[in-house]
Amino acid sequence: SRARPPRPCVASALLASPPWWLTRALLASGRLVSPQRRLAAWDALQRRADQRARGSRRRVRVLLIRHGESEANLQAGQIVGGRDVATPLSATGEEQARLLGERLLRDGLRVDAVYASHAVRARKTADIACAAAAIRQRVRIEPRLVEFSQGSLERRWRAEVYAAGGPVLRGIAAHSLFYRPPGRSPDGDLGESQWDVERRMRSFIEAELLS
Repeated sequence: SRARPPRPCVASALLASPPWWLTRALLASGRLVSPQRRLAAWDALQRRADQRARGSRRRVRVLLIRHGESEANLQAGQIVGGRDVATPLSATGEEQARLLGERLLRDGLRVDAVYASHAVRARKTADIACAAAAIRQRVRIEPRLVEFSQGSLERRWRAEVYAAGGPVLRGIAAHSLFYRPPGRSPDGDLGESQWDVERRMRSFIEAELLS
């Protein structure tokens, strides 16, 4: 007898490219759904939101500028970084911020608003650069722009944290961008996943830049 062709799995098809009404359930399911399917659900949800908002958003040009070299960056090759909001700019970092401002001035860039996180290194970079560029707008402090928190992994030796076969690499392999570092950072902040950071950044962009 002829073998029957395999029946399509409706559930698998929905999960591979989920409709908008299924996305929230998939995102909330956590351990029950693979990271790839949760990511597909998240992307579908954002596409729907973008489609609904299309035409009502203003057009903006956004310059994303990293802070200058900080004191913590001097140990970045050995120690896990993170939020560490109190670490100041190094002398090199202050010079980088000044050169940035001079570049913006030469380019004749007109700036409508300047935002920086509450981290000392970010605020100082913005202050120095704006002064050098003759930008008169007040720097607006926005906590949603801060570096992501790596929880209790911060300031630990990289070789220890990312040891082959260790819990961190296993967690990243299992959960992808949904992996959330354990515990609290030295600043007292819970660890964040890349997905957590994307959500707060998106909320800032939509509320402050596109509305």
